[in-house]
Amino acid sequence: PTTVAPHCARLIDGFFTTLELVVLALFLAFLLARALTRTLALGPAWAGPVIRGYLYAFQGTPLLIQLWLLYYGLGQFEFIRESSAWILLSSGWWVGLITLTLNSAAYQTNILYGAIGTLPGGQAEGADSLGLSRLNKYRFILFPQALRASWPALANESVLLLKASALVSTITVYDLMGHARTVFSRSYDLWVYGSAAALYILLTALITLLAFFIRRYLFAALPSDPWFSGLRR
Repeated sequence: PTTVAPHCARLIDGFFTTLELVVLALFLAFLLARALTRTLALGPAWAGPVIRGYLYAFQGTPLLIQLWLLYYGLGQFEFIRESSAWILLSSGWWVGLITLTLNSAAYQTNILYGAIGTLPGGQAEGADSLGLSRLNKYRFILFPQALRASWPALANESVLLLKASALVSTITVYDLMGHARTVFSRSYDLWVYGSAAALYILLTALITLLAFFIRRYLFAALPSDPWFSGLRR
């Protein structure tokens, strides 16, 4: 629409800010989730309750509260404001990235660890019969299969994180939603939100296609999968 055209540059800037935040958060969250899943599976035993407490806290509270506690709450403590961590915690972008990472890692950890629990018992028994250590059994047998089985759920979590990322606009981050809110407050033109919605749909399509190609080509060498068999037909 002609009323939105003058603001396209701001919306496109917000589009790339959102893409940057979500891609970085998903990548860092996966690395953290992989480490937490291995700790839950292999120990030490004392780490289990700590990790489950973290999972419960981040899955049991709204993302908006997590963002506000980190951005507005931590700034109330003088020792934090005087520490080197304040360089990051005073920036809405960094707080948004940290919060999105921690939030997504909690969900990804539950997905991956749940997938390990659903693997047939014969997988672990076969690894034991080969004399593999617990670490190698997890690294080469259990985790790759769990990742493959949980990939659709992980892709869905990526899309959910994308939509939830709009909340970072409440902590002064000019992402796609942040720019849309600013433009709307000046023009009161609902086409602004319509354009933002179209760009979010485009981002969702990009993430969905990326997840599809990763599963199609990185997992294609694994044993038979009904999903791939149907695709070939």
